[in-house]
Amino acid sequence: MNFFQASSPNGGFFKGVKVEDKTRYNRELSRVLKPGKRLLVVMHNNPDPDAMASAVALKYLAEKAFDCTATVAYSGMIGRAENRAMIKTLKLPLKKASRIRPEKYDLLAVVDTQPGAGNNILPPKKKYDLVIDHHPPRRGLKTAFQIIEPGIGATATLLIEWLLELELPIPSPLATALSYAIRSETQDLGREASDRDIRAYLQVLSRSSMRALARITHPKRSHDYFSALARALQRAEGYRNLICLHLGDIYSPDNVAQMADLLLLHKRISWTLVSGRYKDGLILSLRAASTRAKAGRLIKRMVPNSRDAGGHGMFAGGRIDLRGLEEGERAELESALSDKFARLFGHEKAEWKPLLEPEQQKRDVAE
Repeated sequence: MNFFQASSPNGGFFKGVKVEDKTRYNRELSRVLKPGKRLLVVMHNNPDPDAMASAVALKYLAEKAFDCTATVAYSGMIGRAENRAMIKTLKLPLKKASRIRPEKYDLLAVVDTQPGAGNNILPPKKKYDLVIDHHPPRRGLKTAFQIIEPGIGATATLLIEWLLELELPIPSPLATALSYAIRSETQDLGREASDRDIRAYLQVLSRSSMRALARITHPKRSHDYFSALARALQRAEGYRNLICLHLGDIYSPDNVAQMADLLLLHKRISWTLVSGRYKDGLILSLRAASTRAKAGRLIKRMVPNSRDAGGHGMFAGGRIDLRGLEEGERAELESALSDKFARLFGHEKAEWKPLLEPEQQKRDVAE
């Protein structure tokens, strides 16, 4: 089946959005997305399910409702097994940004990120035609039209609302991508999911392929994944309700967020900080168990340039440039990050200890 093949239209939606905003959104979209124009849709580096599904949904909306030709471009790599399975199973129409000539496009849209955010290839001072995101708005953003709503849990929710309001049929592969996007971004609707996210998820879930969702959610894992997992458990350190982990060199940026989520499952832990060296940068992921946390603010205090970090209340990410640093200096930086992480919670002299004790230490304790 063609990715965009569908059969029946949907009724109106947009619950939770003011009528005047809904009308303005549709009016502004029609001003930006002109028939016959070529639209380039760009996501953040190393895109996650929310970015990919939202970008593909915008492509579908632009082509079906506004007669624009659209291309979805990504940069970086897609390393997480679930994300690769999503692309393969649903045949998502994505293209490498390095193989695209931007000058051939009339319009430029940015999805699930913002110019100047530090996690994309976009020059911050350029004027963009459309920005769609659910992260806190950045200052000095230049765009013809933007919808930035940090009150929702996933960018995919915005696209679902638009598709339903415009009464566009949602093909099963697209519905599957969107439902998995919300599920992944909000951790099964348990992390920062608003009422709008829940309604949007239920709307597309009924149109999704359960078999495809199962293949995406439970993919086969590579040997590298288990190597990274073993290294993570060996290197993770804890202090009170905190876990800090420095993975060292990683084969995929996705490893960092994946391990941060995994370690937060520890029943005594409220915060996790994980880093990994990827190319010339140190990738950071910060996770919190409390819905009242302010991870997005904390991560900005941990990096030299606040533009290189951002996030939400319960999860955030950032990057530190490692160019010019020797191995010893990189190790010192990671150690300093651990101490700074602890100090943010009032612990001036944290005594980090291995999360898993060596077998010999366990035997000594038992004796």
